[in-house]
Amino acid sequence: MATIELKSLTKQFGQLLAVNSLDLLIPDRKFVALLGPSGCGKTTTMNMIAGIESASDGEILFDGNNVRTLPARQRGVGFVFQNYAIFTHMTVYENLAFGLRSRGMKGPEIEKKVTDMAELMRLTDRLHWPSARLSVNEMQKVAIGRSAVTEPAIFLLDEPLSNLDAAFRAFMRTELKHLQHQFQQTMVYVTHDQIEAMSLADMIAVMNLGVLQQYGTPIEVYNRPNNTFVANFMGSPSMNLLDATIGGGDGSTRIEFPGGGQFEVNDEDLLRRCKSATTGAIKFGARPEDIALEASGHTGDGVKAKVNFVEPIGPRTIVHLAVGEEIIKVVVPKGSGFELGSDVKAVFPKGKCHIFDAETGNAK
Repeated sequence: MATIELKSLTKQFGQLLAVNSLDLLIPDRKFVALLGPSGCGKTTTMNMIAGIESASDGEILFDGNNVRTLPARQRGVGFVFQNYAIFTHMTVYENLAFGLRSRGMKGPEIEKKVTDMAELMRLTDRLHWPSARLSVNEMQKVAIGRSAVTEPAIFLLDEPLSNLDAAFRAFMRTELKHLQHQFQQTMVYVTHDQIEAMSLADMIAVMNLGVLQQYGTPIEVYNRPNNTFVANFMGSPSMNLLDATIGGGDGSTRIEFPGGGQFEVNDEDLLRRCKSATTGAIKFGARPEDIALEASGHTGDGVKAKVNFVEPIGPRTIVHLAVGEEIIKVVVPKGSGFELGSDVKAVFPKGKCHIFDAETGNAK
């Protein structure tokens, strides 16, 4: 087993509070992504788990045992860095065998583990190449393979794909998931790329300014963000967040936008969250792919808008709309025919709208 539990984990660099009293439970054999922008504390958190960085306060528990004061070499974790860390004067085989030899393994066992890992990482035809001859993509595969071949119970990866080209990143996401399933490791993965986190992780911990913002499954974090930071950080394009007020009369409740535009709330869940707002001012959120666009003559519910910009992107198009004083984005299929300057109606989806407090940014 390899459960990781962080209790009130804190790291202070002088006046900078890099990680602020972080509580996090990483279950055994799960793939957990630490996600957030540069400077949010995710790499510092990983370094404290590994023992590379000492914690200022709090506990780091591996299967219930506090390892906070243990040196890195005694924690039994595998680590892969953003910049490939391999011995370029050695062959690929020697790199993959290095950790096994350090653990006292003998020739036949090393041979089998190295050849199996080379096959898994698609490096078989490079085994006897000097590592200096490899491409950057291949060097990172060797770095991942060298750490994984020792089969550590805990495997830590610090943005290992960020220096690779786009096509190879997509390939390696699949390979990493296969690797984790095969070796049943507890894997912690640092990234600023929400697509990587969504596609790889069983659980995502979203961080900002050293504080955990939300922890949950990718679907939970995407569909029910705790606050406007998470809502804005997750998704591409990100969630539309509009200044709005809650109005009403004659028993109805409306979402009203500055400068014009409103719609009546007829969704029970949204109505309940509107009623929980302590003031009339809110941030209203809707994901671009959830909003429907209708021609201006549409007679149903919807908000009047004007097409401000049309952005074709492969099989889909992102339509930018002016709604009163706000600009929102809507994702539509390629060739939907909405033209620059045309009048349309934006129809917000039942069950997929979000209400946030205008001051705190917290979800209602």
